Amino acid sequence: MTRVPRRPSGERARAGGNRECYGGTMAASAVRSGIDVGLRAWELDDAEELAAMYAAAAAELSTDAPWRTPEWFTAGGQRERIRACLDVDSVEGFVITAAGAIVGTLSLDEIRRDILQSADLGYWVAPDARRRGVATGAIGLAVGHAFGCLGLHRIHATVDIDNRASSRALENNGFQRVGILRGFAMVGGRWRDHHLYQLTAEDWLDSRRG
Repeated sequence: MTRVPRRPSGERARAGGNRECYGGTMAASAVRSGIDVGLRAWELDDAEELAAMYAAAAAELSTDAPWRTPEWFTAGGQRERIRACLDVDSVEGFVITAAGAIVGTLSLDEIRRDILQSADLGYWVAPDARRRGVATGAIGLAVGHAFGCLGLHRIHATVDIDNRASSRALENNGFQRVGILRGFAMVGGRWRDHHLYQLTAEDWLDSRRG
């Protein structure tokens, strides 16, 4: 089962072939540093490829987030993860591709349809695909989807204060650093400070007009 982005009445989304809507079988891509970076809604059939990608980076992922069980790194574990995402309206999950191969994942979490009209952005790129503009390209595509299709007003993202590469990927897409969250997340057995970033639909539209 795949999920088509929801279009509440009155939102700014354009209908039909809007290439910024990536639900169902729709996808989009952008060229970054000569690499064709793509973003599409993940599917149950992606489970095996995701499991292989995560297993290759298990040492890093297990250190950063020890709550990940051995099952999480299997195709069955990834299938359950995807299924859980597809079953709720407050999360949209995507695979990031480079030259057609899955090289990471991205999610819009805590999608709010109340007075906030917001979502949290999270992403991860496999180690051998980093430093090539993949995250920057995928974030740009996700921003277009969140504002141009879902009609959200604001996107938030948090980044470890020492993860300068991730901060640059956000800043290259117009995100502004608005604060520091002290002891925000337990990473590698320690409570780590994180930078808080945000981007509004108005700022995004202004950058596109410029």
